[in-house]
Amino acid sequence: MKRFYISIISILLLLIFLSCDNNSSSSNNNANADSSSSNNNANAESWLDAPSLKEAFVDGGYFDRFGLACELGELSNSSIAAGLKHHANTTTPGNELKPQFIFWYPKPSQYTTFKASNGKTIDVPASINFAAKMDPYLNAAKSAGMQIRGHVLTWHSQTFEWFFTEEYADKVITDSSGKPTNLVDKDTMTARQEWYIKSVLKHVEEWEKANGYGDGNHLIYSWDVVNEAVADDAADNSTEYLRGSTINTKNPILNDYGCTDNGSRWFQIYGDNEFIINAFRFANAYAPADVTLCYNDYNEYMDYSGEHGAWKTSGIIRLLTDIKNGEAKTVNGELVKPRIDVMGMQSHVGSGWPRADGYENALKRFLEFGIDVQITEFDIATSNADDTTNWKSYFDMLKKYSKKGSEISKYDGHYLTGITIWGINDENSWISNGGSQHPLLFKKSGSNIVTKKCFYSVLNSVK
Repeated sequence: MKRFYISIISILLLLIFLSCDNNSSSSNNNANADSSSSNNNANAESWLDAPSLKEAFVDGGYFDRFGLACELGELSNSSIAAGLKHHANTTTPGNELKPQFIFWYPKPSQYTTFKASNGKTIDVPASINFAAKMDPYLNAAKSAGMQIRGHVLTWHSQTFEWFFTEEYADKVITDSSGKPTNLVDKDTMTARQEWYIKSVLKHVEEWEKANGYGDGNHLIYSWDVVNEAVADDAADNSTEYLRGSTINTKNPILNDYGCTDNGSRWFQIYGDNEFIINAFRFANAYAPADVTLCYNDYNEYMDYSGEHGAWKTSGIIRLLTDIKNGEAKTVNGELVKPRIDVMGMQSHVGSGWPRADGYENALKRFLEFGIDVQITEFDIATSNADDTTNWKSYFDMLKKYSKKGSEISKYDGHYLTGITIWGINDENSWISNGGSQHPLLFKKSGSNIVTKKCFYSVLNSVK
């Protein structure tokens, strides 16, 4: 699965640890005879014939959900859909529910008015092109018998520049110092944010009602309300931890889609975390009460002193605290507080970093905060063709924080509620790198998808 716009810092860190992996791959291969596996076949088997991950982890009572992420083209393929249903009960789209894909490129040419809860009346697009990408994904998930993690409502990336500009101008204009001069004011942006979140969530509500879903049975059971808002080079203070406030994130980098990558138009408009707290308030107002609301981020296990700061875990805890303590304001005629239910851990780990114990430290901090955790994206970047050692190490650790885990009594009922593997097979992974990386549990064999030995390492962690 291809995923866009990972930060330069994150990529550099990953490359460093991959070089370490190349030096140790031969010893790992010897260790990867996987003596822990009672089903250690030399010959791979079809993923349709293999034991079910869903049965082991969900039916077995460990997690509420076990997921495999996929794109619309994969989900619409009947043979792939059959494998997904065999191994998972949830999926996450790589792109189809991001603002760029919900709008589906063309800037709207017709507008209507929207009266926002802050009293501001603004012009907004007369319609959103839900039929282009979003609805086909919802339909395909329904046909496949899968639930969906909604990804994502508010993000600095893959959101068109015109969404942030006065009169919906195509480009952000800057002065000689690089400062934007045509971004909208905070009140206008807050009104636009409310309109967008309301429009998306109400559309899903109407779609679910028309397709036999309802309370306690949602197609989209959880939303990433805000994504990747804390900087990789976060400082250990209250003013320089958000994306846009730090040395490496102050100036947005434009990409081919006119969206910001390293920086944040959101932060340029607000200068603080107000837009994040607003997002969780709006989501609470317009989402069903039994749909969980999530903050999602990557490198969330990175917490150490660096040259320009690298206190990302601490920065995330600081942000979660502000969301949780956010005040009630009137939304759609009612007093509404921000609601946050879940911390989403994007876990694109390397074979040598952060290792299971380093990852565990961050996981425990989020649970201690008093919130459930979902591992929203998991893969292991490794040049080892079948890295059973790391997969076993991570899942042996993760199961401790499940519903049946030994650690659950320590966190006031909060636990690791679900895991989504970020992709189906190595060859289609967003980090396959032409076949030099082998990050997932399945691989291609001709036209078939088959198991790897690390699949049994994961399966046997709960056997």
